[in-house]
Amino acid sequence: MTGGAAAPLRRRLTVDGVYLPQPSAAQVVVWQGDRIMWVGEDPSDAPPVDVAIRLPGAWVTPGFVDAHVHATATGLTLDGIDLGAARSADEVVTRLRDFVAVCDDDPVIGSGWDEHDWRVPQPPDAAALGAAAPGRRILFDRVDGHSCLVDPATLHDVVAQRADDGIDRDAQGAPTGWLREAAAGRARARIWRLLRGDRLDRARRTAAAHAAGLGITSLHEMGNPALSTLADARAWASGSWPVEVLGWWADIDATGALQHGLRPGGDLFLDGAIGSRTAAVTGGYRDGEALGGLFHTDSQVVDFFVRCTRARIGGGVHAIGDAAIEQAVAALERVAALAGVTAVRACRHRIEHVELPRAGHARRMAALGVVASVQPAFDALWGGPHGLYAQRFGRTAALESNPFDAFASAGCPLAFGSDSTVTPMAPWSGVVAAVEHRGGHGITPAQALAAATLGGRYVAHQDDVGPLVVGHRADLAVWDRDPFRAGEHDDPTCLLTVVEGRITHGSHQDS
Repeated sequence: MTGGAAAPLRRRLTVDGVYLPQPSAAQVVVWQGDRIMWVGEDPSDAPPVDVAIRLPGAWVTPGFVDAHVHATATGLTLDGIDLGAARSADEVVTRLRDFVAVCDDDPVIGSGWDEHDWRVPQPPDAAALGAAAPGRRILFDRVDGHSCLVDPATLHDVVAQRADDGIDRDAQGAPTGWLREAAAGRARARIWRLLRGDRLDRARRTAAAHAAGLGITSLHEMGNPALSTLADARAWASGSWPVEVLGWWADIDATGALQHGLRPGGDLFLDGAIGSRTAAVTGGYRDGEALGGLFHTDSQVVDFFVRCTRARIGGGVHAIGDAAIEQAVAALERVAALAGVTAVRACRHRIEHVELPRAGHARRMAALGVVASVQPAFDALWGGPHGLYAQRFGRTAALESNPFDAFASAGCPLAFGSDSTVTPMAPWSGVVAAVEHRGGHGITPAQALAAATLGGRYVAHQDDVGPLVVGHRADLAVWDRDPFRAGEHDDPTCLLTVVEGRITHGSHQDS
């Protein structure tokens, strides 16, 4: 007899249809270990298997990639307070009071509040939060993640650091507890130091399991010192999860991320956010003072991309306003002049959000092989003629924001993400939002599905994952119906999620 490990199981999945991601006549997928070995129409033609799974009525797609997520914050929110439905300061306070009555978590974490459509667009101050939860530390992130509300003790800690940038004050000059950008980052750092390791681990597992249940097979975790910690990023990189997790670290010195085995940049802020009025836009804001500009000098951004290109790895930056997008694109053009266009294109650098591009930005990005890492749900929530973007910039600018069709027609690769907790991980909702752009700049369902499933693979240089073809890694999702069946308005339900050949969600889940 000969010893050795047993051969990995060979499995056959038979369904009603398969998107490769393009529609196909296939109804059967066979994989062994982590590799697809056969795709076809008739189960009787398939090779013999150890396990046969038959799901009548079901359809298969490549697994989704959420190409921009803050996963630990997502888990903390899923275990904490979702403030997305609050419609007033009083409702925020009520949700806090109800939560602390039944949960002893400290600090108390919540996110999702958005004052722009409240009748009185003013969030609760630190005193109101402190009165609702005496003695508790509180961190309530605004929906965009670029400002937050805190309790009196945390506010005192931030003010004591004697850095006034981003501290909201009332008419008498007293801090209110609403903190933006750098001040919000200092508050988060304080709160994160108080979070126990077991609570953070629980949050990571909650977020990963939630993603797997949505048919997501890979997360691009956007670590950022203003939002989380390096230890958190390294925990994701070293852990075992029901989804693949690829980590980025937003340090303007790209070598820092590389030294820790992380990808450089990602959510590296070149500017802020539209909701907090900290995005860098050349035309200003119609409804108030701009509260932020460019966060880094042109030479710093050029140096960041030079380091990434020399290391032959894609770097990423966060750029929402047209001025920030121009800074990123111009920096990459400068790097191309120094290192060559071929070297830059080979890296597949990425720009996150890219919501307010100027005419020509998509074409210039495509020439450099830059990926537009976008969040279609932003347009669904805040675009259109009467949404937040129209309030900030006017109707015309709002309708021209997030022009997915411009990127697609220019040949600029698209990758979809949620930016959770900014918007929920909801991949099918993202596909629909990209097709039904509120300003008429949508793309086709096939293009949207490809951006949601293959775009993240492309930007991560995972050229053997994504399309459901022989030899590729077995990462796929199984749905209870044809996701593109006419007349359906609800998202399909995920029946099975397969990651690297392992069933990580569903009734046939591996142990």
